[in-house]
Amino acid sequence: MNYSLLLKNELIENAPHNACCKRAYTAGLLLDLREMRENCLVLVITSAAARRECAKMYREQYRREALLNGSVMLFASEKLYKAYREPPTFVCPHCRISFLKGVMIACGSATDPQKAYRVEFRLANPEKVPLLAGFFEEMGWVPNCRNIEGGVALYFKQNAVIEEIFSTVGANNALFSLINAKIAREIRNEENRATNCVTRNIGKAVEASRRCCVAIEKIKAASRFEGLIPELRETAELRLKYQDANLAELAQLHNPPITKSGLNHRLQRIIAFAQALSEK
Repeated sequence: MNYSLLLKNELIENAPHNACCKRAYTAGLLLDLREMRENCLVLVITSAAARRECAKMYREQYRREALLNGSVMLFASEKLYKAYREPPTFVCPHCRISFLKGVMIACGSATDPQKAYRVEFRLANPEKVPLLAGFFEEMGWVPNCRNIEGGVALYFKQNAVIEEIFSTVGANNALFSLINAKIAREIRNEENRATNCVTRNIGKAVEASRRCCVAIEKIKAASRFEGLIPELRETAELRLKYQDANLAELAQLHNPPITKSGLNHRLQRIIAFAQALSEK
């Protein structure tokens, strides 16, 4: 079962019970109605679960049966025809939430958060776009808008906004899945950053070792190796012998062991000596 269907089923299972909220919920479910002729309205819904919920609430609120033909629903009701032309009425504070639940069930879709963060509301009736966009803005969420085949889509891509929407409608399972996906993504990103940092450090260490070994070979080629002071000669011999050792390991190979800063100072002196030979 895909993420959108799980979300819709969760909302259907938690449908409102108060009379005013049921009316707002039904208004949300039937928001995208379009007029075929007088007193006859059509609604296209791809989700079977959403169609069943629309038919159920239409039967309960208008005492009529919707006609179904695949994903197309037909409604013949003078009362609904009049109501569809009016904006939804919100009597109590929970009515807005109920309306949003209905809209999300009938028009909404959500991308699996393991892949991306996106919630979208598709409307075939362009007259309803300003109404729904205004509703979202009143709730504090400013939607993006794009033209799609057969209509318009309002959508959100900000993770924080999607979390707030799910929290508002009480879609706790969908919310937890979203939060878990976000945490997993943050962990992966942190691991990638750490891996990249280690890789860069290894690359720098390998390059530093190579530069030092080239300098030592240059000193040897110039027959000046034996002229190095004993501590520099010891460090040079160890560097050539243990080219893969990092500074901490190389420092411990000295007799007696020296500090990393002391080792780094010696290596810089060796490189400087080789550079001086090149300039002569």
